[in-house]
Amino acid sequence: ELGRAGTVELVVYDVGGRRVRELVRGALPAGRHRTVWDGRDDEGAPVGAGVYFYTLRTAEGQWQRKLVRLE
Repeated sequence: ELGRAGTVELVVYDVGGRRVRELVRGALPAGRHRTVWDGRDDEGAPVGAGVYFYTLRTAEGQWQRKLVRLE
């Protein structure tokens, strides 16, 4: 949920810190938003099961969380 409109970047990384997929980049209005990762990388290839991290950057700050992909 964005408290105010602004630029947003949401990126998924593997455990080695390599970028896997950029999910969102651009301006979004204030309010609640939802993004679903389809388990594919930037080239459209499916990625394996395992631990990944996503980073959300906004004008309000930056957050990183862990996620587990199950197949």
